[in-house]
Amino acid sequence: MVRPIDALDRSIIRLLQEDSRMPSAEIARRLGVAERTVRARINRLVEDGIVKLVAIVNPSALGYDVTADIFLEVEPGRLEEVAQQLVAMEEVAYVGLTTGERDISIQVFVPSVDALYRFITEKLQRIPGVIGTTTYVVPRVLKWLHNWSLPSESTAPAGRRAVRRRRRSRAGRAQEETAISATSPAGANSDENT
Repeated sequence: MVRPIDALDRSIIRLLQEDSRMPSAEIARRLGVAERTVRARINRLVEDGIVKLVAIVNPSALGYDVTADIFLEVEPGRLEEVAQQLVAMEEVAYVGLTTGERDISIQVFVPSVDALYRFITEKLQRIPGVIGTTTYVVPRVLKWLHNWSLPSESTAPAGRRAVRRRRRSRAGRAQEETAISATSPAGANSDENT
């Protein structure tokens, strides 16, 4: 189920992307809301798996100057086995199962082109089930995964749309609530409880 987020959640996420150590009090000040509200929203975003607050390592600052994207072709029936071996390798930063001519996509960080050559010939090509590899050295990265910008509210996942509905609080005052509504093939909307 898609977990709905509202404009305040989006604003908090954007500020955390700028500086994940930004204090809740500073976020609250910038957004004009109570600090307690910000803390509750961050906790919910983390608990719901929408955001992770982690330290991001800069590989080149540590001497890992070569970034490469490598695509692997794998024997049928050995995809998961090979993928798990790749996950365990310290050079590998990303492992994705793919469609198309290759079966697995990985990204690696190594200190030199020579180290990349050794990684491919002494590690990758010796994994049982690997048929072949295609390697692309990435001389310059313009945007990392952690710099992905949250799309606007108007670009909700296909087949779903944000719906605003009114509900009454215990105090009797109306509040707006954002929910996600799936569109049926016939075009009728059905509300999902969140």
